[in-house]
Amino acid sequence: MSCGRKGRGSIFVWASGNGGRHTDSCNCDGYTNSIFTLSISSATQGGFKPWYLEECSSTLATTYSSGTPGQDRSVATVDMDGKMRPAHLCTLEHTGTSASAPLAAGIAALALEANPGLTWRDVQYLVVLTSRSAPLAGEPGWTRNGVNRKVSHKFGYGLMDAGAMVTLAEIWTNIPAQHICKSQEINEERQIDPTPGSSLTVHMDVTGCDG
Repeated sequence: MSCGRKGRGSIFVWASGNGGRHTDSCNCDGYTNSIFTLSISSATQGGFKPWYLEECSSTLATTYSSGTPGQDRSVATVDMDGKMRPAHLCTLEHTGTSASAPLAAGIAALALEANPGLTWRDVQYLVVLTSRSAPLAGEPGWTRNGVNRKVSHKFGYGLMDAGAMVTLAEIWTNIPAQHICKSQEINEERQIDPTPGSSLTVHMDVTGCDG
């Protein structure tokens, strides 16, 4: 991803998906699951999980969007096709993660305006460090990860904060370039015991990052 923006890397923002009603998982979407993508989920105006939300570990953060029709507001924006609404070119009914992703892209654009030297990895760091779990704390499912940050399969690291992200971008020191480590994979057939409670143990020496 080092080709775009004069080698700093392109910023890809992707909606996590609207298949929650069918228990779809965004982990099965190669775009949201990519390490190069900002995968963005939705929260209702009250800070809860909307009916269409797909849960998965690849979700990075969240912005507001629509919720229950007739109860929660949707997103106001310009309309894409004026012929659909000849009297006015705006809509109050933009919905789903398709509304959340553009909001996230706009916030990322503000951060890049504040600091054009940010790489694609820096933008991801800024999103993680400034997104807030507190506005969405009423929804269950939050856990703490290995670096003691709250994370959710519904909302990622929480609600994106444009002001905090821009402020941090202004003083940000770029992180090192991506480093990829590879270790020899295990390529052997092993029989898995079908007996309930049994286990299969495999040992692997991971030395790809030595030195």
